[in-house]
Amino acid sequence: MARTRPAEVTGYRNDGVGTAVALINAVTTAESPAETLGPLLASFNFKVDVPLTSDEVEALATWARGLRPVFVEDDQERAIGLLNEVMVDVPMQPHISDHGLGPHLHYGRPGAGLVDRVRANTAVALAFVLCEYGGGRLGVCADAGCERVYADISRGPRRRYCSKTCLNRNTVAAYRARRSVPQGEGPA
Repeated sequence: MARTRPAEVTGYRNDGVGTAVALINAVTTAESPAETLGPLLASFNFKVDVPLTSDEVEALATWARGLRPVFVEDDQERAIGLLNEVMVDVPMQPHISDHGLGPHLHYGRPGAGLVDRVRANTAVALAFVLCEYGGGRLGVCADAGCERVYADISRGPRRRYCSKTCLNRNTVAAYRARRSVPQGEGPA
């Protein structure tokens, strides 16, 4: 039987990418990341049993600030270098786990705490994006007033904005700017 789609062999890749983006954006834009990080991580299926400690919040915020330059960097080799630098301190021990979800790959050490699991998961996921798709798939929103990051792992990469809200705002602004130029006149 022929396969119609490639098999997913990297475990949490997409969740790790989404987690990295959401974590960076929460730390960049949230007034109080301490209140938002626990629910954010739970929404990406991380096991978060108790409210995060202040040490965990600070460690996650530091991690997010360390990952952000990977999204800012336009040059793929430099982005890879930046990610390699932050991955050096991530304790990783890939292993197969099954805790009711079927066998799947974990990147952190068995029994690793939340912060180390998040760091390992997001680091490996971003490494896969850089290796499989290139650095052009990670970026900062093109809206001049927005600091949020995005990852485009779609089939036809065209993304330049973090959200449809920013895309729509810029599309409307460009339309209005074109409409305000009198007929027959164009940019000089």
